[in-house]
Amino acid sequence: MSADLPEEFVTWLRSREMSARAKKAVEFMLAHGSVTTADIEAMGYDHPPRAIGDVKDAGIRLAKSMITVGGHRMARYTLIVDSTLGHPGRTKIPKKFRDTLFAAHDHRCAMCGASFTTRELQADHRVPFRVAGDGDQCHLDDFMPLCASDNRAKSFTCESCPNWTRQDPAECRTCVWGSPADFCHIATRPHRQITITWTDAAEVEHFDRLAAVARALGLSPSAYAKAVLDREAERA
Repeated sequence: MSADLPEEFVTWLRSREMSARAKKAVEFMLAHGSVTTADIEAMGYDHPPRAIGDVKDAGIRLAKSMITVGGHRMARYTLIVDSTLGHPGRTKIPKKFRDTLFAAHDHRCAMCGASFTTRELQADHRVPFRVAGDGDQCHLDDFMPLCASDNRAKSFTCESCPNWTRQDPAECRTCVWGSPADFCHIATRPHRQITITWTDAAEVEHFDRLAAVARALGLSPSAYAKAVLDREAERA
């Protein structure tokens, strides 16, 4: 198949920085003309959309269609030849910017509030790259630090969100995953949540006492905490 594509385009594709799973998907498309979610799973990756997302993050444009193979519906992706070779892809975030961002948040995850080392935090786009792309420069207001666990949770939620298709940046900015401290919905649903993390030894002891009371009442710690907060809200 690669023989049918412009040599300059193929060279450009292979020069892009991308993950190992993205490279395998691209080489499969070059060899076979397209790649399906089943093909990606056969490569050993159990989450095909992540591999395809990595390809898009590298600035490579894809066309998507739905097909039926053996009675199963699946997505099939093909390369879109970019004659300008100018689609930039995801911009690498400078280390100095990341350090400044993490320091501005006291090295705490914007979602769970727990404290982490620089290595354990990730500089996250408040509005997903696949919705709004990157600006000409990095601005602190456009990013927040997330721990690996919350970053994975955000990815899963965003990929399942109706706005992943609509791609309205304003809707992302008012979501808890875009503005944890000031939001009006969670993935377009009118939900509310508070994430509280107990960290040092004294706080952990407080949590353990709360959990013991909750168990005695037949509740989970989160359900008990919500009941207490609901009572306080009714008194306010």
